[in-house]
Amino acid sequence: MFWPFNDNDLPEGVCFNHEKINDDECHGNVKNLSDKEAEKIIKKQSLNNLMVCINSEVLPFDFEDHYLKYIDSVN
Repeated sequence: MFWPFNDNDLPEGVCFNHEKINDDECHGNVKNLSDKEAEKIIKKQSLNNLMVCINSEVLPFDFEDHYLKYIDSVN
């Protein structure tokens, strides 16, 4: 799960590295971001903007469809 964000929203000195790993188009790494800085960014996000990446397809996160099915599958 993730929130889409703009690189310009990151503090100075922090970078977003979108490395393609195993044909995965969705994931990347934020580098040089402290936990405190990350917390500030996350607290500004709306749960309505939460997205999920399934098989390299980006979809809006649906609590019942994604999370509850996942919990059922691991329990």
